[in-house]
Order: sequence, then C-alpha cells, then structure tokens
Amino acid sequence: MSSIRATLLRVALSLGLGFALWAFVSFSQNPEESVTFPDLPLESTGLEDGLLIVDSSGLPTQALPQVDVTLVTDRRQLAQLRPVDVRAVIDLTDLGPGDHIVPVNVRPTRNNISFTPRVVDPASVPIRLEQRSARIVPIDLQVQGNVPFSFERGEPRISFGGQPIDSVQVSGPLSRVERVSVAKATANIEQLRATYLAPLSLTAIDVGGQAIEGVQLTPATVTVEIPINPVVGLKLVPVAPQVLGLPAPGYGVTGVTVSPPLITVAGSSGPLDAVDVLRTGPIDLSGARSRLEQTVPIIFPEGTSPREGEPAEVRVVIDLAPVALPLQIQLPAPVVINGLAPGLQFSVTPQIVEVTVAGTSQALATLNQAPLRAVVDASGLGAGGYQLPVRIALPEGVRLVDPPPTVQLVLSLPLAPTPVEETPVPTTPAPPDESGEPTPEPETTPTPDTTPTP
Repeated sequence: MSSIRATLLRVALSLGLGFALWAFVSFSQNPEESVTFPDLPLESTGLEDGLLIVDSSGLPTQALPQVDVTLVTDRRQLAQLRPVDVRAVIDLTDLGPGDHIVPVNVRPTRNNISFTPRVVDPASVPIRLEQRSARIVPIDLQVQGNVPFSFERGEPRISFGGQPIDSVQVSGPLSRVERVSVAKATANIEQLRATYLAPLSLTAIDVGGQAIEGVQLTPATVTVEIPINPVVGLKLVPVAPQVLGLPAPGYGVTGVTVSPPLITVAGSSGPLDAVDVLRTGPIDLSGARSRLEQTVPIIFPEGTSPREGEPAEVRVVIDLAPVALPLQIQLPAPVVINGLAPGLQFSVTPQIVEVTVAGTSQALATLNQAPLRAVVDASGLGAGGYQLPVRIALPEGVRLVDPPPTVQLVLSLPLAPTPVEETPVPTTPAPPDESGEPTPEPETTPTPDTTPTP
C-alpha cells in the first residue's frame, strides 16, 4: 500500500515539475506584458425598443464616457495589438427605466487576439434610461406685423406636402413629451404687399411658453401661406421660378435669388384676386454642379398684365453646393489572393465578403467606377490553413464602418498523375499473292489511353 502511495506521489511530483518547467520556458521565451489604451470609445448594446438613454437633465444622448483600459497579453500578440482591436461595451439587456450602474466589459474585436483586462477606468458607468413616448399636439401659428394701407390680410393656411395640416406628432423621453403643449411657428408680415409664402420651423412649447428641448416634431417644418391682397386694381405679387430636374448626385440647392422678387400686376378684381404668385418660364437644373444664372420671362395669367414700367422678365440665380451628408451602405467585395507562391493551389471561404462603408453621397458614387476588392496577402505562406484578414482599398472620403472581415484560406500542393505505359500491338507481314503483288499489311490499332489515376 505504501509503495502505491509512493508511486502516486512520484507521479504527481513529476507532473508538477514538468508543468513548472514548461511554464518557466514559455514565460521566458514569450513573457506577458501590459499595455494601456487611453480614451477608448464606449459602446452600448441590448437597449430595448421603447427606451432612450438620457443625461442628468433628461435630454436624449448618445454620448458615453471614454474609458482607459490596461491589458495583459504575451509579447507576440502585443506587437499586433491596436486600439481598434479592443472594444469597451456596456450591456443594457433587461434594464428598464431608471438609473443604473452598468459595468464596462472589455473584449477583443478579432478572433485571433486574446488578452486579459487588468485595469478598466471607469470600471462602471451610471446610465439613466427613460421610456420613449409620442403624442399629437396642435400647431400654433403666431402672425406678427401689419400690412400697408390699402392691403388686407386673409386667413393663414398651413400645409405639409401640399396637404392641409393642423397638428404634428411630438416624440421623445416621456417626461419631456408630457410637457409639450403646442408646436409653435412665427410668421412676420410687416409691411408686406404680396402673399406671404414660406416654410417655417416648428418649436415644441409648454403651457408657460418655454421651448422644450430633447423632443422631435414630425413634421418639423410646415409651409405657411398668408394671402395679402390689395383693395384696388393693383397687386404686388412675388415671382416664383419654375425649376425642372435635379442637380447632379451629391449636390443640393443652397439658395434661389429672383431679381426683381416682386412685380406689380394690374387687372380687374376677379382675375387679380386669383393671382397669388407669378410663375416664370422653365429653368432646367438637371445635372447641374455650379451656380446657374438665367433670364426668364414672367408668365402673366389671363386678365392680368404688368403695371406700366414693370419688367416682363426676371433674373434668376440658383446656387448649388455639395451636400456633405454621411451615408452608410453595405457592398459585396470579391476576395482576391495576392502573393501566392508558385505551385500552390488555394481555396478561400467565403469568396465574397460583405463590408459596410460610410462617406458622403459624392464620395460613395466613385465606387461605381472602382468596385471594391477584398485582398488577402498570402506572401510567404506555405501549404496549410490560415485565418487571415482582408484589406479593402477605399477611395478618398470613404471609410470602413466595422473592422475588416477575415476569411479561411487553405493552401495545398497539386497531386501528380500516375503514368500508364501503352502495350504495342505486334504485326505479322503477309506473304505475297500469286499475282506477285504484296498483300497490304493490316493497320496497327493503338491501345486506348488509360485515364491516369491520381
């Protein structure tokens, strides 16, 4: 019995000494080291639908504090470790409305990187969640100013998309949505001699007349028209240019100037009352990328004419500028292998990767002439399987939203075919016939080739 115990003790001691020796050698050749990544962005996951992250004032926010992370990893991986390989996340799964202290989790963004977080500062962050709410509130239009003598103001008309509208939806944190009483717009018609027509922004207002921040109005802008008509046979009418087509992709209209902007129209009361705006001849904006200037005729409705001394044409200037709106799109990129050693065969999975890129519409439009390619560098690699990241060449102004994906690359040597020898068929010459002419020899039939066995 004692001999068995002694044997077991020796076995355990041998294993312990072997493990200690292995650990000592491994640590000596590839020791652990630490590295600190300051100011890493903090992300949130698991936020339930119907909840919003708000700040201490109850305003919706997407800004989360940055964190400093100290990691421990071996020397080999440390040489490859970058800030983009480290992701700091707070998990909001199953958290309801209220204040919470949420721990910060640190994890790698790549499967071939491993490390141990040693210090995370802060280790947890305070988060306030609030219920999202929405309701309908009326539009309150405030009209300021007075029209000149001999002019009168009609009833205002509010519309959106060409349809009359008298209320809008307000949405946001419950505590702020409940405070909204009306959506207010202000129109100033001081000394106007023509119909007021303009888009106006709406502001959420409480019962005390104070603006409420942190809520969203839908729609946020409405069109307000206030008829202003003369009581005699003359009427000052604004000129609205008739613009056709759309500018080039990535460009938008930043301003339209009409000179002169107002024209005095004469006519009888009936036709004159029906004129609220004068249209011009068409102006084609299709594909434009820079300022457009044109002199176009004014179209006067039947029964009306320009007052004596008024022009029959106007000068229209349309200003254009690039629209720098960040967009995101997902595109396929075929995988291309570079640097493959001679004599090697390869297979790659997947053969096409999906990447999400971001940029302005003008920058993204350049991808139509230069489709994306996912390049894998196989330089110096021999036969075997590899998990490799792809490299995406992007034009200026376009960036990857997520880290580059990885693919499985398998390199192998081609198999040589086994040669098969052919067996010749012997032939026997025939004796000559009685006529003295030699008998033709039979043709040799070649043995069919045997398919090489790999």
